[in-house]
Amino acid sequence: MNTLPTDVMIHTSNSLSEAEFSEIATHIKKIEGVVKFERNQRVPNLIMVAYNASHTRALSILNKITRLGFNASLVGM
Repeated sequence: MNTLPTDVMIHTSNSLSEAEFSEIATHIKKIEGVVKFERNQRVPNLIMVAYNASHTRALSILNKITRLGFNASLVGM
């Protein structure tokens, strides 16, 4: 069983406002296995997510963001 965090970058089509980022963060941090969720300060439409792959998948995280109404895609890492 993989207990080490796995990283993925998520690209949003538009730069997110602080309120939009906070809304997404509130939902993503509730997903079991998500360890870290942060925005790249130099490129605000890139989000780094660290998660435990034995508890969730990158696609599940992305799907949650798109269900919230944001246009996003996986970049990978």
